[in-house]
Amino acid sequence: MDTEQKILCEAAGLFLKSGYAAVSISMITDAVGITKPTLYHYFPDKETLFAAVVCKKLELAGTHIQRGIAKGGSVRQRLIFLATGFFHHAAMSMQQLMRDVDEQLRPDLTQRVHLTLHRAIVKPLQDLIQEGVEQGEVRAQAEQIPILVELWLGMLDTLAKHCCKETDVEEIERLVEMAVTVFMDGIAKEGRHMRTEE
Repeated sequence: MDTEQKILCEAAGLFLKSGYAAVSISMITDAVGITKPTLYHYFPDKETLFAAVVCKKLELAGTHIQRGIAKGGSVRQRLIFLATGFFHHAAMSMQQLMRDVDEQLRPDLTQRVHLTLHRAIVKPLQDLIQEGVEQGEVRAQAEQIPILVELWLGMLDTLAKHCCKETDVEEIERLVEMAVTVFMDGIAKEGRHMRTEE
């Protein structure tokens, strides 16, 4: 592993464990075993390094999503694959990570991260749900699809807090089943439909 990749790897571990504000440049250089000038040769400041770490994590997640979508099968089957991967690899709350991005980074870096999030994660999921609509598996209007993706990601992020260990296979399976069932079927009892009071 070259120096730049080692910096990204060690910084990712620190940022994901403690959040942006709690991690100092000294903590990163100590973890990597380099000097500050060496780190600054690759990344001019902590903000740029954090943005690079987040973008790399989003790209990796995007690769998993694209692989899951390409597997074929029903939308439900692919969501099961995606949720399983999410619970195995979610090292930190996505909401917290993006909050750090929005609150701590300058606008150009914030925009870079949000563009990566959209390209790597949001757009492929929107395309998957659109495919489900076209195949009759998902009931949604075009304007609802972005909101459905937000709901899906938010639900996974919330449920991931209940997954104590990534090696707890039974717990992950339970959470995956809950996430996919609620997302695809709702929470009403079978045969019962909720009605809005007139």
